[in-house]
Amino acid sequence: MQWNLKKTWLGLAAPLAMLTSMLSAANNDAQVRNLENRVSALEQRKGASGMMNPPANPTIRRGVDLSVFGDLLYWSVNQQGMPLAVVNKGTPDNLRDARIENLRGKWDVGSRIGIGYVIPHDGWDVDLTWLHFNTGSHKKILHSSSKKFIFGSMVPSTDPYSHDNAAHKGEGKWNLYFNQLDLDLGREFFVSRWLTLRPHGGVRADWLRQRIHSKLKNFTPGFPLPNEVNTNYKDRWWGIGIESGIDTQWGLGAGWSIFCDLAAAILYGRHHITLRDNDHPPITNFADFATSLPSGKYAKVKENLRRVAQPILDLQLGLRWDWKFNGDRLHLGLQVGWENHVYFNQNQFPFFCDGTNFGKFFANQGDLSMQGWSFGARFDF
Repeated sequence: MQWNLKKTWLGLAAPLAMLTSMLSAANNDAQVRNLENRVSALEQRKGASGMMNPPANPTIRRGVDLSVFGDLLYWSVNQQGMPLAVVNKGTPDNLRDARIENLRGKWDVGSRIGIGYVIPHDGWDVDLTWLHFNTGSHKKILHSSSKKFIFGSMVPSTDPYSHDNAAHKGEGKWNLYFNQLDLDLGREFFVSRWLTLRPHGGVRADWLRQRIHSKLKNFTPGFPLPNEVNTNYKDRWWGIGIESGIDTQWGLGAGWSIFCDLAAAILYGRHHITLRDNDHPPITNFADFATSLPSGKYAKVKENLRRVAQPILDLQLGLRWDWKFNGDRLHLGLQVGWENHVYFNQNQFPFFCDGTNFGKFFANQGDLSMQGWSFGARFDF
């Protein structure tokens, strides 16, 4: 019997078309059922207000929707690229037994206060926050022994006293003055019964001043005693830009929760930097101790540095407790947390490093970091 391929395909076409239609209809029904299930699940998650993600701000009966909050800060500040001196034992001609002394921050107290308002639209809120923190450190290097020698790291290499010479006494100071303003718009809402999110964004302005003072005394050899070199750096930074982030709160029950907040900012601003180096007694070169520079001023350098994009990162983790009282007319929140704040490439002090070329220096020494404990309270009414 002769096989007819054309008739065979025509005979199979109708059943295949019917099967394809049935499968397509079943798939469409499954998609419809899946969509209905998702809508039903979302409807079940609606709060009393009928919203998909109801606001999670503290609900105050017959209140004015205002809040005041504050934090007591106990922070430590450190900055990369802050070498004060290299100390060597034995001889001023090598570094066979040496160590580097750096300026480091210490623990200090600061504050952060603010006021917030819940807008009568979808639970949005606006916060204005001011952060204030001042700190400083002081380090002494006192070596009367002739077997210990100090090479200053912040003194210009061309300074006649420090050029190829070591000192026997030294000290350094670092002061930092910091203020920050944040104007923030956000919305806190429930993702589930025990988890809330608050995405936010706004404007940030920073004012940060730094001062560094380095003093080296009793240089050798051949200089009249006592002698000393004073080097002073100043940096006045100001910046403004945008910030954004997300705050999370993980409920534990009985008013307790864990919070974890993340934010970042990009600022435009400027550094106004000055360097002053003074010698006593004033000199102009190794052989001349005359009066050609009676003020003792060896160097005065200024720099205005524009920063188009200053990145900042903020992290916070802690434990919170919330309590409503007076018939739910008032709300009190208490919290304790650990914070980290990083200002990338904040250290822009110029360090002149060549003993023969006045134009050689390096900068962009590293990041400024603030970290420590915060103890906060919030009152809603």
